[in-house]
Amino acid sequence: MAIVLVLSGLITAIYSAASTRSAAASASEDSTANAHKATGLLIEQAYADTQRARTTAMETRKAELKNIGAPIASALDELRARVAKGELTLPEAKLAGLAIIRSVRFNKSDFFFAFDSDGTSIANPNRQFEGKNLMKQQDPSGIFTVRELLKMADEKGSGYLEYSWIKLNETEPSPKVGYVYRYAPWNWIIGTGVYVDDIDKEAAARLEATKQALGDSFSRVALADSGLLFVLDKDGKVVVSPSNRDLSELGTTDWGRNLTTSLVASAPKSSKEIVLTNLDAALTGTSEPWVMDVSTFPELGWTLVSAVPQSEIQAPGNSQALRQGLISLSVLLLGLIIGLAASRRLVRPVATMTKAAAALEADSFEPEMLDEAAARKDEVGLLARAFQRMGAEVVARERKLREQVRTLTVVVDRQKVAEESGAITESDFFKDLQAKKEALRARNATPPDSDLPSSR
Repeated sequence: MAIVLVLSGLITAIYSAASTRSAAASASEDSTANAHKATGLLIEQAYADTQRARTTAMETRKAELKNIGAPIASALDELRARVAKGELTLPEAKLAGLAIIRSVRFNKSDFFFAFDSDGTSIANPNRQFEGKNLMKQQDPSGIFTVRELLKMADEKGSGYLEYSWIKLNETEPSPKVGYVYRYAPWNWIIGTGVYVDDIDKEAAARLEATKQALGDSFSRVALADSGLLFVLDKDGKVVVSPSNRDLSELGTTDWGRNLTTSLVASAPKSSKEIVLTNLDAALTGTSEPWVMDVSTFPELGWTLVSAVPQSEIQAPGNSQALRQGLISLSVLLLGLIIGLAASRRLVRPVATMTKAAAALEADSFEPEMLDEAAARKDEVGLLARAFQRMGAEVVARERKLREQVRTLTVVVDRQKVAEESGAITESDFFKDLQAKKEALRARNATPPDSDLPSSR
Protein backbone atom coordinates (compact mmCIF):
# COMPACT_ATOMS: atom_id res chain seq x y z
CA MET A 1 0.00 0.00 0.00
CA ALA A 2 2.86 2.34 0.82
CA ILE A 3 4.54 1.59 -2.53
CA VAL A 4 1.32 2.22 -4.41
CA LEU A 5 0.78 5.43 -2.47
CA VAL A 6 4.35 6.60 -3.10
CA LEU A 7 4.18 5.81 -6.82
CA SER A 8 0.81 7.51 -7.27
CA GLY A 9 2.01 10.50 -5.24
CA LEU A 10 5.20 10.83 -7.24
CA ILE A 11 3.34 10.55 -10.54
CA THR A 12 0.85 13.17 -9.39
CA ALA A 13 3.62 15.46 -8.15
CA ILE A 14 5.62 15.16 -11.38
CA TYR A 15 2.54 15.70 -13.55
CA SER A 16 1.37 18.65 -11.44
CA ALA A 17 4.82 20.22 -11.50
CA ALA A 18 5.15 19.76 -15.26
CA SER A 19 1.65 21.12 -15.87
CA THR A 20 2.26 24.08 -13.59
CA ARG A 21 5.58 24.81 -15.25
CA SER A 22 4.05 24.61 -18.70
CA ALA A 23 1.10 26.79 -17.72
CA ALA A 24 3.33 29.41 -16.12
CA ALA A 25 5.67 29.47 -19.13
CA SER A 26 2.68 29.79 -21.44
CA ALA A 27 1.32 32.63 -19.31
CA SER A 28 4.69 34.40 -19.47
CA GLU A 29 4.79 33.99 -23.24
CA ASP A 30 1.21 35.27 -23.52
CA SER A 31 2.09 38.26 -21.36
CA THR A 32 5.06 39.06 -23.60
CA ALA A 33 2.90 38.61 -26.71
CA ASN A 34 0.25 40.94 -25.27
CA ALA A 35 2.88 43.58 -24.52
CA HIS A 36 4.17 43.13 -28.07
CA LYS A 37 0.69 43.58 -29.51
CA ALA A 38 0.07 46.68 -27.39
CA THR A 39 3.38 48.16 -28.53
CA GLY A 40 2.52 47.35 -32.14
CA LEU A 41 -0.77 49.21 -31.76
CA LEU A 42 1.14 52.14 -30.27
CA ILE A 43 3.47 52.22 -33.27
CA GLU A 44 0.55 51.93 -35.69
CA GLN A 45 -1.22 54.79 -33.93
CA ALA A 46 1.90 56.97 -33.93
CA TYR A 47 2.49 56.28 -37.63
CA ALA A 48 -1.18 56.93 -38.40
CA ASP A 49 -0.95 60.27 -36.57
CA THR A 50 2.15 61.20 -38.56
CA GLN A 51 0.51 60.20 -41.84
CA ARG A 52 -2.68 62.00 -40.89
CA ALA A 53 -0.74 65.17 -40.23
CA ARG A 54 1.06 64.81 -43.58
CA THR A 55 -2.21 64.09 -45.38
CA THR A 56 -3.86 67.10 -43.80
CA ALA A 57 -0.93 69.32 -44.82
CA MET A 58 -1.03 67.91 -48.36
CA GLU A 59 -4.78 68.45 -48.65
CA THR A 60 -4.35 72.00 -47.46
CA ARG A 61 -1.56 72.56 -49.98
CA LYS A 62 -3.66 71.07 -52.79
CA ALA A 63 -6.63 73.27 -51.89
CA GLU A 64 -4.32 76.27 -52.01
CA LEU A 65 -3.16 75.29 -55.51
CA LYS A 66 -6.72 75.04 -56.73
CA ASN A 67 -7.61 78.42 -55.27
CA ILE A 68 -4.50 80.02 -56.76
CA GLY A 69 -5.26 78.56 -60.20
CA ALA A 70 -8.85 79.88 -60.30
CA PRO A 71 -7.94 83.55 -61.10
CA ILE A 72 -6.00 82.48 -64.20
CA ALA A 73 -9.12 80.89 -65.64
CA SER A 74 -11.01 84.07 -64.84
CA ALA A 75 -8.33 86.17 -66.61
CA LEU A 76 -8.54 83.94 -69.69
CA ASP A 77 -12.32 84.28 -69.67
CA GLU A 78 -11.93 88.08 -69.73
CA LEU A 79 -9.60 87.82 -72.75
CA ARG A 80 -12.18 85.68 -74.53
CA ALA A 81 -14.81 88.29 -73.72
CA ARG A 82 -12.65 90.99 -75.28
CA VAL A 83 -12.26 88.80 -78.38
CA ALA A 84 -16.04 88.53 -78.54
CA LYS A 85 -16.29 92.33 -78.31
CA GLY A 86 -13.75 92.73 -81.09
CA GLU A 87 -11.18 94.39 -78.87
CA LEU A 88 -8.64 91.59 -79.46
CA THR A 89 -8.08 88.96 -82.06
CA LEU A 90 -7.97 85.34 -80.91
CA PRO A 91 -4.18 85.00 -81.47
CA GLU A 92 -3.61 88.22 -79.55
CA ALA A 93 -5.79 87.00 -76.73
CA LYS A 94 -3.94 83.67 -76.58
CA LEU A 95 -0.56 85.40 -76.54
CA ALA A 96 -1.79 87.62 -73.73
CA GLY A 97 -3.08 84.57 -71.90
CA LEU A 98 0.28 82.76 -72.20
CA ALA A 99 2.01 85.89 -70.94
CA ILE A 100 -0.27 85.93 -67.89
CA ILE A 101 0.48 82.25 -67.19
CA ARG A 102 4.25 82.89 -67.40
CA SER A 103 4.07 85.93 -65.15
CA VAL A 104 2.11 84.53 -62.23
CA ARG A 105 4.23 83.80 -59.15
CA PHE A 106 3.34 82.71 -55.63
CA ASN A 107 5.35 81.62 -52.63
CA LYS A 108 8.23 83.57 -54.23
CA SER A 109 9.41 80.70 -56.46
CA ASP A 110 6.32 78.73 -57.51
CA PHE A 111 4.80 79.28 -60.97
CA PHE A 112 2.23 78.12 -63.55
CA PHE A 113 2.74 76.30 -66.85
CA ALA A 114 0.59 75.29 -69.82
CA PHE A 115 0.55 72.49 -72.43
CA ASP A 116 -1.47 71.88 -75.53
CA SER A 117 -3.41 68.65 -75.88
CA ASP A 118 -0.38 66.85 -77.42
CA GLY A 119 1.89 67.54 -74.47
CA THR A 120 3.87 70.36 -76.05
CA SER A 121 4.87 73.11 -73.64
CA ILE A 122 3.28 76.45 -74.63
CA ALA A 123 3.99 78.47 -71.45
CA ASN A 124 6.77 78.01 -68.94
CA PRO A 125 8.89 80.47 -66.95
CA ASN A 126 11.89 78.59 -68.28
CA ARG A 127 11.48 79.46 -71.97
CA GLN A 128 13.84 76.64 -73.04
CA PHE A 129 11.00 74.13 -72.47
CA GLU A 130 8.50 75.97 -74.68
CA GLY A 131 7.82 74.36 -78.02
CA LYS A 132 9.06 70.97 -76.82
CA ASN A 133 6.92 67.89 -76.44
CA LEU A 134 7.43 66.62 -72.89
CA MET A 135 5.25 63.50 -73.00
CA LYS A 136 8.29 61.26 -72.41
CA GLN A 137 9.64 63.29 -69.53
CA GLN A 138 10.06 61.20 -66.34
CA ASP A 139 10.81 62.07 -62.77
CA PRO A 140 13.57 60.16 -60.88
CA SER A 141 11.08 57.52 -59.75
CA GLY A 142 9.99 56.79 -63.35
CA ILE A 143 6.67 58.66 -63.43
CA PHE A 144 5.81 60.24 -66.83
CA THR A 145 4.77 63.47 -65.24
CA VAL A 146 3.37 65.38 -68.26
CA ARG A 147 1.63 62.29 -69.60
CA GLU A 148 -0.04 61.64 -66.24
CA LEU A 149 -1.05 65.29 -65.81
CA LEU A 150 -2.65 65.43 -69.28
CA LYS A 151 -4.36 62.11 -68.74
CA MET A 152 -5.83 63.37 -65.48
CA ALA A 153 -7.06 66.57 -67.14
CA ASP A 154 -8.58 64.65 -70.07
CA GLU A 155 -10.36 62.08 -67.90
CA LYS A 156 -11.40 64.17 -64.89
CA GLY A 157 -11.07 67.77 -66.02
CA SER A 158 -8.62 68.42 -63.17
CA GLY A 159 -6.55 66.59 -60.62
CA TYR A 160 -3.41 66.26 -58.53
CA LEU A 161 -0.19 64.29 -59.04
CA GLU A 162 2.63 63.67 -56.58
CA TYR A 163 6.05 63.35 -58.18
CA SER A 164 9.64 64.49 -57.81
CA TRP A 165 11.38 67.32 -59.60
CA ILE A 166 14.67 69.18 -59.48
CA LYS A 167 14.46 72.69 -58.12
CA LEU A 168 16.13 75.55 -59.88
CA ASN A 169 19.84 75.78 -59.09
CA GLU A 170 19.75 72.35 -57.41
CA THR A 171 20.80 68.88 -58.53
CA GLU A 172 18.76 66.53 -56.31
CA PRO A 173 15.03 65.96 -56.93
CA SER A 174 12.54 67.08 -54.32
CA PRO A 175 8.98 65.88 -53.74
CA LYS A 176 6.35 67.96 -55.46
CA VAL A 177 2.59 67.97 -55.92
CA GLY A 178 1.12 69.20 -59.19
CA TYR A 179 -2.35 70.50 -60.01
CA VAL A 180 -3.75 70.72 -63.56
CA TYR A 181 -7.07 71.60 -65.11
CA ARG A 182 -8.29 71.81 -68.66
CA TYR A 183 -9.22 75.21 -70.01
CA ALA A 184 -11.70 73.80 -72.50
CA PRO A 185 -12.35 76.89 -74.68
CA TRP A 186 -8.78 76.91 -75.94
CA ASN A 187 -8.00 73.20 -75.13
CA TRP A 188 -5.12 74.20 -72.91
CA ILE A 189 -3.85 72.17 -69.96
CA ILE A 190 -2.91 74.69 -67.28
CA GLY A 191 -1.09 73.58 -64.18
CA THR A 192 1.15 74.48 -61.35
CA GLY A 193 3.00 72.66 -58.63
CA VAL A 194 4.59 73.23 -55.27
CA TYR A 195 7.42 71.48 -53.57
CA VAL A 196 6.30 69.64 -50.49
CA ASP A 197 9.68 68.76 -49.04
CA ASP A 198 8.79 70.99 -46.11
CA ILE A 199 5.80 68.74 -45.45
CA ASP A 200 7.99 65.65 -45.70
CA LYS A 201 10.53 67.27 -43.40
CA GLU A 202 7.78 67.96 -40.91
CA ALA A 203 6.61 64.34 -41.24
CA ALA A 204 10.20 63.15 -40.77
CA ALA A 205 10.54 65.34 -37.70
CA ARG A 206 7.32 63.90 -36.34
CA LEU A 207 8.65 60.40 -37.01
CA GLU A 208 11.87 61.16 -35.14
CA ALA A 209 9.84 62.50 -32.24
CA THR A 210 7.78 59.33 -32.41
CA LYS A 211 10.96 57.23 -32.26
CA GLN A 212 12.11 59.14 -29.19
CA ALA A 213 8.73 58.72 -27.53
CA LEU A 214 8.71 55.02 -28.36
CA GLY A 215 12.20 54.63 -26.88
CA ASP A 216 10.98 56.24 -23.67
CA SER A 217 7.92 53.98 -23.70
CA PHE A 218 10.04 50.88 -24.34
CA SER A 219 12.17 51.68 -21.29
CA ARG A 220 9.05 51.57 -19.11
CA VAL A 221 7.72 48.27 -20.46
CA ALA A 222 8.49 45.43 -18.03
CA LEU A 223 9.17 42.12 -19.76
CA ALA A 224 10.37 39.83 -16.96
CA ASP A 225 13.65 41.12 -15.50
CA SER A 226 15.84 41.53 -18.58
CA GLY A 227 13.33 41.57 -21.45
CA LEU A 228 13.15 44.47 -23.87
CA LEU A 229 11.54 45.85 -27.01
CA PHE A 230 13.36 47.29 -30.00
CA VAL A 231 12.74 48.11 -33.67
CA LEU A 232 14.89 47.26 -36.68
CA ASP A 233 14.71 48.70 -40.17
CA LYS A 234 14.78 46.55 -43.31
CA ASP A 235 18.60 46.48 -43.20
CA GLY A 236 18.69 45.23 -39.61
CA LYS A 237 19.71 48.57 -38.13
CA VAL A 238 18.26 49.48 -34.74
CA VAL A 239 15.99 52.49 -35.25
CA VAL A 240 14.17 52.45 -31.90
CA SER A 241 15.52 51.06 -28.64
CA PRO A 242 14.74 51.55 -24.95
CA SER A 243 16.25 54.81 -23.77
CA ASN A 244 17.85 52.99 -20.84
CA ARG A 245 19.46 50.16 -22.84
CA ASP A 246 22.53 50.19 -25.08
CA LEU A 247 22.00 48.00 -28.15
CA SER A 248 25.02 49.19 -30.12
CA GLU A 249 26.43 45.65 -30.13
CA LEU A 250 23.64 44.61 -32.48
CA GLY A 251 25.38 46.57 -35.21
CA THR A 252 29.02 46.17 -34.18
CA THR A 253 29.42 42.48 -33.32
CA ASP A 254 29.12 39.31 -35.38
CA TRP A 255 26.52 37.80 -33.10
CA GLY A 256 24.54 41.06 -33.19
CA ARG A 257 24.55 41.30 -36.98
CA ASN A 258 23.65 37.62 -37.30
CA LEU A 259 20.81 38.12 -34.83
CA THR A 260 19.33 41.16 -36.59
CA THR A 261 19.63 39.46 -39.98
CA SER A 262 17.77 36.41 -38.66
CA LEU A 263 15.08 38.58 -37.06
CA VAL A 264 14.43 40.61 -40.21
CA ALA A 265 14.37 37.40 -42.29
CA SER A 266 11.86 35.77 -39.92
CA ALA A 267 9.52 38.79 -39.82
CA PRO A 268 6.05 38.06 -41.25
CA LYS A 269 4.84 39.84 -44.37
CA SER A 270 1.60 40.98 -42.80
CA SER A 271 1.39 43.45 -39.94
CA LYS A 272 -1.38 41.31 -38.42
CA GLU A 273 0.92 38.37 -37.68
CA ILE A 274 3.38 37.74 -34.87
CA VAL A 275 6.10 35.12 -35.28
CA LEU A 276 7.58 33.41 -32.22
CA THR A 277 11.23 32.43 -32.57
CA ASN A 278 14.03 31.21 -30.28
CA LEU A 279 17.51 32.59 -30.90
CA ASP A 280 20.75 32.86 -28.96
CA ALA A 281 21.79 36.39 -28.01
CA ALA A 282 24.14 38.19 -25.62
CA LEU A 283 21.84 41.11 -24.89
CA THR A 284 22.68 40.88 -21.18
CA GLY A 285 26.39 40.20 -21.65
CA THR A 286 26.21 36.39 -21.77
CA SER A 287 25.03 34.36 -24.72
CA GLU A 288 21.89 32.43 -23.87
CA PRO A 289 18.60 31.37 -25.53
CA TRP A 290 16.02 34.15 -25.90
CA VAL A 291 12.33 33.90 -26.75
CA MET A 292 11.47 36.60 -29.31
CA ASP A 293 8.18 37.79 -30.79
CA VAL A 294 8.60 39.40 -34.20
CA SER A 295 6.12 41.49 -36.19
CA THR A 296 6.46 43.91 -39.08
CA PHE A 297 5.19 47.30 -40.26
CA PRO A 298 5.49 47.29 -44.06
CA GLU A 299 4.63 50.99 -44.39
CA LEU A 300 7.66 51.94 -42.30
CA GLY A 301 9.84 48.98 -43.20
CA TRP A 302 10.14 48.31 -39.47
CA THR A 303 10.46 45.02 -37.60
CA LEU A 304 9.30 45.11 -33.97
CA VAL A 305 11.03 42.64 -31.65
CA SER A 306 10.15 41.78 -28.06
CA ALA A 307 12.83 39.61 -26.44
CA VAL A 308 12.91 37.81 -23.09
CA PRO A 309 15.56 35.33 -21.86
CA GLN A 310 14.21 31.81 -21.95
CA SER A 311 15.41 31.28 -18.38
CA GLU A 312 13.21 34.16 -17.21
CA ILE A 313 10.26 32.82 -19.17
CA GLN A 314 10.69 29.50 -17.39
CA ALA A 315 11.58 30.93 -13.97
CA PRO A 316 7.98 31.49 -12.74
CA GLY A 317 7.05 28.02 -13.95
CA ASN A 318 10.05 26.48 -12.23
CA SER A 319 9.21 28.29 -9.00
CA GLN A 320 5.57 27.26 -9.14
CA ALA A 321 6.54 23.73 -10.13
CA LEU A 322 8.87 23.54 -7.11
CA ARG A 323 6.12 24.78 -4.81
CA GLN A 324 3.66 22.35 -6.35
CA GLY A 325 6.17 19.54 -5.98
CA LEU A 326 6.79 20.39 -2.31
CA ILE A 327 3.06 20.54 -1.66
CA SER A 328 2.55 17.18 -3.39
CA LEU A 329 5.43 15.60 -1.45
CA SER A 330 4.07 17.03 1.79
CA VAL A 331 0.67 15.56 1.01
CA LEU A 332 2.40 12.28 0.13
CA LEU A 333 4.32 12.25 3.42
CA LEU A 334 1.17 13.06 5.38
CA GLY A 335 -0.65 10.31 3.50
CA LEU A 336 2.13 7.86 4.30
CA ILE A 337 2.01 8.74 7.99
CA ILE A 338 -1.75 8.43 8.10
CA GLY A 339 -1.61 5.23 6.04
CA LEU A 340 1.06 3.69 8.22
CA ALA A 341 -0.86 4.60 11.38
CA ALA A 342 -4.05 3.18 9.93
CA SER A 343 -2.33 0.06 8.65
CA ARG A 344 -0.59 -0.45 11.98
CA ARG A 345 -3.90 -0.18 13.78
CA LEU A 346 -5.27 -2.76 11.39
CA VAL A 347 -2.24 -5.02 11.17
CA ARG A 348 -1.36 -5.20 14.88
CA PRO A 349 -4.50 -7.14 15.91
CA VAL A 350 -4.11 -9.29 12.82
CA ALA A 351 -0.53 -10.04 13.90
CA THR A 352 -1.84 -10.86 17.40
CA MET A 353 -4.34 -13.30 15.89
CA THR A 354 -1.57 -14.78 13.76
CA LYS A 355 0.50 -15.41 16.91
CA ALA A 356 -2.58 -16.84 18.61
CA ALA A 357 -3.09 -19.21 15.68
CA ALA A 358 0.54 -20.30 15.94
CA ALA A 359 0.12 -20.77 19.69
CA LEU A 360 -3.01 -22.80 19.08
CA GLU A 361 -1.05 -24.99 16.70
CA ALA A 362 1.79 -25.32 19.25
CA ASP A 363 -0.68 -26.19 22.03
CA SER A 364 0.24 -23.04 23.99
CA PHE A 365 -2.84 -20.94 23.20
CA GLU A 366 -4.38 -18.87 25.96
CA PRO A 367 -7.66 -16.95 25.29
CA GLU A 368 -6.23 -13.95 27.15
CA MET A 369 -3.84 -13.42 24.25
CA LEU A 370 -6.73 -11.96 22.23
CA ASP A 371 -8.31 -9.76 24.89
CA GLU A 372 -6.95 -6.50 23.40
CA ALA A 373 -7.99 -7.37 19.85
CA ALA A 374 -11.36 -8.70 21.00
CA ALA A 375 -12.06 -5.38 22.73
CA ARG A 376 -12.18 -3.56 19.35
CA LYS A 377 -15.58 -2.49 18.04
CA ASP A 378 -14.87 -3.06 14.36
CA GLU A 379 -14.76 -6.12 12.11
CA VAL A 380 -11.28 -7.02 13.41
CA GLY A 381 -12.66 -7.12 16.97
CA LEU A 382 -15.54 -9.30 15.81
CA LEU A 383 -13.08 -11.67 14.15
CA ALA A 384 -10.85 -11.69 17.26
CA ARG A 385 -13.78 -12.53 19.53
CA ALA A 386 -14.86 -15.35 17.24
CA PHE A 387 -11.27 -16.67 17.11
CA GLN A 388 -11.01 -16.37 20.92
CA ARG A 389 -14.16 -18.45 21.42
CA MET A 390 -13.07 -20.96 18.82
CA GLY A 391 -9.58 -21.22 20.35
CA ALA A 392 -10.97 -21.69 23.84
CA GLU A 393 -13.29 -24.42 22.58
CA VAL A 394 -10.46 -26.10 20.70
CA VAL A 395 -8.21 -25.98 23.79
CA ALA A 396 -11.02 -27.40 25.99
CA ARG A 397 -11.75 -30.17 23.49
CA GLU A 398 -8.04 -30.91 23.19
CA ARG A 399 -7.62 -31.21 26.96
CA LYS A 400 -10.70 -33.40 27.25
CA LEU A 401 -9.46 -35.56 24.42
CA ARG A 402 -6.05 -35.93 26.09
CA GLU A 403 -7.73 -37.00 29.36
CA GLN A 404 -9.81 -39.55 27.48
CA VAL A 405 -6.75 -40.83 25.70
CA ARG A 406 -4.88 -41.05 29.00
CA THR A 407 -7.73 -43.08 30.57
CA LEU A 408 -7.98 -45.28 27.53
CA THR A 409 -4.28 -45.89 27.63
CA VAL A 410 -4.48 -47.19 31.27
CA VAL A 411 -7.30 -49.57 30.35
CA VAL A 412 -5.43 -50.75 27.33
CA ASP A 413 -2.28 -51.28 29.40
CA ARG A 414 -4.15 -53.41 31.97
CA GLN A 415 -5.74 -55.49 29.30
CA LYS A 416 -2.37 -56.00 27.71
CA VAL A 417 -0.89 -57.11 31.06
CA ALA A 418 -3.71 -59.56 31.49
CA GLU A 419 -3.22 -60.91 28.01
CA GLU A 420 0.49 -61.22 28.52
CA SER A 421 -0.05 -62.90 31.93
CA GLY A 422 -2.48 -65.33 30.37
CA ALA A 423 0.00 -66.15 27.70
CA ILE A 424 2.64 -66.89 30.33
CA THR A 425 0.41 -69.10 32.50
CA GLU A 426 -0.67 -71.08 29.51
CA SER A 427 2.85 -71.81 28.38
CA ASP A 428 4.40 -75.30 28.92
CA PHE A 429 7.26 -73.78 30.79
CA PHE A 430 4.92 -72.08 33.23
CA LYS A 431 2.87 -75.26 33.62
CA ASP A 432 6.04 -77.27 34.35
CA LEU A 433 7.03 -74.75 36.95
CA GLN A 434 3.55 -74.95 38.41
CA ALA A 435 3.80 -78.75 38.64
CA LYS A 436 7.16 -78.51 40.31
CA LYS A 437 5.73 -76.02 42.77
CA GLU A 438 2.89 -78.32 43.64
CA ALA A 439 5.31 -81.23 44.11
CA LEU A 440 7.45 -79.25 46.45
CA ARG A 441 4.42 -78.19 48.46
CA ALA A 442 3.34 -81.83 48.76
CA ARG A 443 6.73 -82.92 49.91
CA ASN A 444 6.85 -80.28 52.54
CA ALA A 445 3.52 -81.40 53.95
CA THR A 446 4.75 -85.08 54.64
CA PRO A 447 6.92 -85.66 57.85
CA PRO A 448 10.47 -86.37 57.01
CA ASP A 449 11.72 -89.94 57.33
CA SER A 450 15.21 -89.03 58.16
CA ASP A 451 17.20 -86.50 59.97
CA LEU A 452 17.75 -84.38 56.83
CA PRO A 453 16.69 -80.73 57.12
CA SER A 454 13.46 -79.80 55.44
CA SER A 455 13.51 -77.39 52.53
CA ARG A 456 10.91 -75.21 50.90
